[in-house]
Amino acid sequence: MRITGFESNEAILLELGQRIKDTRISMNYTQEELAQLAGVSAITLSRLERGESVSMENMINVLRVLGSLPNMELLLQEQGIRPTDVADHKGKRKRVSRSKANAEKNTWMWGDESE
Repeated sequence: MRITGFESNEAILLELGQRIKDTRISMNYTQEELAQLAGVSAITLSRLERGESVSMENMINVLRVLGSLPNMELLLQEQGIRPTDVADHKGKRKRVSRSKANAEKNTWMWGDESE
């Protein structure tokens, strides 16, 4: 399955788990061997391969052993300063801000609060 971004979180986790399992098998590691090399429990690795949620740290440890960690760079690329930002703001990065009036207008409430 190709991950396009329209899949559910569950479907993406299942696909990532299957890819990790396929990579482990192609490298001739048992679950126990990979878990030991990655410093995670065999149960955690099994959960990961089944598409269940595990901590990001455990995922990183497994990807490192499988040699896939450099591919994480493709997920979120480092954001540099664009040349137009330098010209427009004299080298200072613009911060995200909202006007005070707009922030107060968009304050969300449950509905049972008194104003």
